Amino acid sequence: MNILFVTVFEVSEQKGGTERTTARISNELRKKGHKCFSLFEKAIGQQFQKTQFDAVFDDCSPSKVKDIINDKKIDRVILEGCFTLISQVIKGCKMSDYSPKLYFVHHFAPACEPYLNDFHALWKQFQYESIAKLKLKAFAKIVLYPVFKPYMDNKFKRLYKLAYSYCDKIVLLSAGYIDEYCKFGNIQNQADKFVSIPNAVSFDEYLPDEKIKNKERIVLIVTRLEETQKKISLAIKVWNEVENDDKLKDWSLKIVGFGDSESDYKKMVKHLGLKRVSFEGKQNPISYYKESSLFMMTSMFEGWPMTLGEAQQLGCVPIVFDTTTSFHEIIEQGKNGFLVENGNIFAFYKRMKELMLDSDKRENMALAAIDMSHRFSLDKIVERWEKVLSL
Repeated sequence: MNILFVTVFEVSEQKGGTERTTARISNELRKKGHKCFSLFEKAIGQQFQKTQFDAVFDDCSPSKVKDIINDKKIDRVILEGCFTLISQVIKGCKMSDYSPKLYFVHHFAPACEPYLNDFHALWKQFQYESIAKLKLKAFAKIVLYPVFKPYMDNKFKRLYKLAYSYCDKIVLLSAGYIDEYCKFGNIQNQADKFVSIPNAVSFDEYLPDEKIKNKERIVLIVTRLEETQKKISLAIKVWNEVENDDKLKDWSLKIVGFGDSESDYKKMVKHLGLKRVSFEGKQNPISYYKESSLFMMTSMFEGWPMTLGEAQQLGCVPIVFDTTTSFHEIIEQGKNGFLVENGNIFAFYKRMKELMLDSDKRENMALAAIDMSHRFSLDKIVERWEKVLSL
């Protein structure tokens, strides 16, 4: 089978969740004898290691899409979350001599797009943009916000419907997202149009059970430091409760990642007088997962969070605000993690304290997390992809 993966950014496992998933799935499909090709809109420079494909293309115009399909005899086209490219790809498919099946993969929770264009997100974009042309563009969006915001919201609703109308399958990260997709796109659900395939766990290794005893009294956050989606300000407020509790004085918090809101978070930590918080910057997180006992996630929304699976497969018990449907497929309440009412700082702190003070329960949940993470091993997820692509 000849498969064309279409992404906004050039594919690298280091770039982000969408690109990492695309890289891992395409690599495995190539091992199974399929030919995989990459078409992207934006290059990512030399700081990332690029994923190998049978060929790579960087022109997403309809005529080029047509040429790729004809030249490489493409059987399947997979649009990896790129709503903005869907019109060009559909036109290219229609112009081609072949009739490849078209799949659209939504890598986030449906209806998350309005959050990405809210005023706070646009203001942050304006604050931290260093390229003059893009900074001016961000400023224009702020000035025109009363018009820009509803325009963008309606645009994405139209794109949801366009993807649904022209693609053979809509692939979502959770079956629970089907109704959300239909509601946002004002679509009458046809069940046979949708399939759900979660992301595979990121690593090929799982923490050996005997290593659980070596875990340290560390709580871990691994994320992009960006407030609109990740809401790390809430995690810092939870941690403030921890530092004010004398029974928990031997615990520390490590934050791995970087992003536009990093300086704001550091100011918040300083303002609250927190002493046991460290910002680790951009790091390979594997060693942090292995040493840490607990994992925090306070996101406003996610699709199928890669870091949550990473934490579990390396025995780091997650405590998560219950904001996203897919969390319920990953976390079995009280067995391999905890879901907490969204925004309830005190309830989050109480769950953390419960595990911090009960090492037996913490270790048992860590073992369950490792065991249950095998449900999302790469080989099992690729099997599901092969099945869908053969339809």
